[in-house]
Amino acid sequence: MDDKIQRLEELNRSLKPPQELGGAFVPEGCPEQFEFMFVAEMPSRRAPKSSTNFSAGAPDDLLKKMMKNNGAAGSYVTDIVKKRAEARKPTKAEIDYWLNFLLEEVEIIQPKAIVVLGKRTYDESFKLFVEPRIPKHIKVDWVWHYSQQGGKTNAEVEQKFDEVINRIRKP
Repeated sequence: MDDKIQRLEELNRSLKPPQELGGAFVPEGCPEQFEFMFVAEMPSRRAPKSSTNFSAGAPDDLLKKMMKNNGAAGSYVTDIVKKRAEARKPTKAEIDYWLNFLLEEVEIIQPKAIVVLGKRTYDESFKLFVEPRIPKHIKVDWVWHYSQQGGKTNAEVEQKFDEVINRIRKP
């Protein structure tokens, strides 16, 4: 496990811009675990409140709460694209540019499952460009994005999150 953490730290230090745009074990301070890997689309324009990219406000707090409630706290959370921008769908060129970095994160973590944060992210970015390159033994599913940009309530977001995590854990 320590080897995986060290390899991820080295990988994230290689980022230009700074490593804050790399992945992180979320929430901070929880023991790291490798069962799940959560993948978002791209970092928001907002600067994070701590050293990780996943602490920029209330929506990130909801993600942390759901992870804790489902025994997934300490999982690695990352983005397909590692560059801050206005909220939008990344271009194919942006995804292509960052894809090998994401695949290296997957190879280091070797998760049981990848949970994509957002249906649009899954349908329009992950499924088309990333999933074909993911080893077949890794389960892939999606949950509503925790910022509820699609108009979902917190209860709906939490219910879908619970369902997906529980389904993945079934033998």
